[in-house]
Amino acid sequence: MEEGIFQVICLLSVALGLGTGFLLRFMIFLREDQLNWLRIPGDMLLNVLQMFAVPLIVTSVLAGVTGLNTKMSRKTALFTGTYICGTTLLAVILGLFLVLTIRPGAGEHLTQESSKGIPTFSIHVILMDLLRNMFPESFIQAFYEQYKTEIIRVKREDSGPPLHPAVVQNDTEMKLVGSYVDGPNMLGLIVWSFTFGILINRVGQVATSTVKAIQSLNDAIKIIFNWILWYLPIGVLFLIVENVLDVQDWGAVIKLAKLSAVIALGLAIQSLLILPMVYFTLVRKNPFVILRSTSKAWMTAIIIASSTASLPVILQCCEENLMVNGKLCRLMLPILTSLNMNGTAVYEVIASVFIAQMNDITLDAGQIIAIGLTSSIVTFGAAGIPASGAVTTILILTAVGLPARDAAMLVVVEWVLDHVRTGVNVIGDCYGVVLINFLCHDELKDLDKPPSIDRVRPTSELELDLTCLETDQQLSTSRSSSASSGSISPK
Repeated sequence: MEEGIFQVICLLSVALGLGTGFLLRFMIFLREDQLNWLRIPGDMLLNVLQMFAVPLIVTSVLAGVTGLNTKMSRKTALFTGTYICGTTLLAVILGLFLVLTIRPGAGEHLTQESSKGIPTFSIHVILMDLLRNMFPESFIQAFYEQYKTEIIRVKREDSGPPLHPAVVQNDTEMKLVGSYVDGPNMLGLIVWSFTFGILINRVGQVATSTVKAIQSLNDAIKIIFNWILWYLPIGVLFLIVENVLDVQDWGAVIKLAKLSAVIALGLAIQSLLILPMVYFTLVRKNPFVILRSTSKAWMTAIIIASSTASLPVILQCCEENLMVNGKLCRLMLPILTSLNMNGTAVYEVIASVFIAQMNDITLDAGQIIAIGLTSSIVTFGAAGIPASGAVTTILILTAVGLPARDAAMLVVVEWVLDHVRTGVNVIGDCYGVVLINFLCHDELKDLDKPPSIDRVRPTSELELDLTCLETDQQLSTSRSSSASSGSISPK
């Protein structure tokens, strides 16, 4: 009952936000200072969610790894990596098939500038950033900064040779500029949280207090999130109003309707056909039960457009509604939420090829493969926060040598598509954790069993138990008292 009321309130907030936004846009003129006040409630919601989302991911991964044995952690990591790569590949193939078949950008020509002679740039730039972010300089720094390389055009000086002859255009050349930018380094945090969890497992019983502290902190952050979620409808209302007021060119929205329709079709096929088919093929059960049982999770993700901020609701649905092992949920869901983005992969592939079609650029097989590969790699490191689609698309277009400046027009429709693709991301996460729970069912069942009394105990455990015994003096005293009592007792 409580879950249903929460969903109804959120949907009413969306409807009220749309109505209020259009009313303010067409009936009332708002000054800039009044618009700034309208943005504050929505910014408060996003800031609070993102403030606790990163610590929740780190503590969840640590709690999940320390709750499993080392062998189980390795097996889970193998299944998780296979699922992420497999479903992302299917999403990329689906996006390429739809955009090359329907061709939504053909004949649009929204821009007037020619894009001939665009230089081809390798995807090695993105790969280098991913590797750098996997090994951050500081674990603390990874909470708020990540490394990013930008490809900029600089004026070539006549005094020396160009940086690279293949990328010179007239009197300019391409240059790589790397720096740390704002935003959590989720890839580095997950990799090293997983590593620290395995190391704590190797320590054994000595680290019991550390494991309990991590699990208690994880539970406390979940409680905080449950409190924050009751502010969600208010924040969502103001976020919707802000999005409606920020749209300046409604004519571009109509022109981009064909692109939006293709992306929506791809997202629907991925969430309602491909993911259920993968689940049914392996589990042989009704896949749509997952959609119904996790409706609160993906509806929350659609409303707030942030898979990272929706993590507490996803954990609750998977543990309580789907009965997934709690230790497995704490380990897998933070990883899936940060790395498994099926909806984003579909969106990025279609948007990138759309820009090429719009500029009359004929893509060869190598460029199509490069777009698909780059989109897959970029989604692994993309932040699960709202309004990041156009920025990621610019990165992909730059990496494969397409006109990145035209991606700015995607901002017009991104605020709608961003919500839908985030919901698809969360649906993919839910299918993944349930699928791996099924594949690891026997191991998880044995893990939850109490230890057997008859098993051979290792020497390390016996030594730890001996430390709990009484001192030699206490033992001798107890023995002498028992002997004296035994001497006077009748036989």
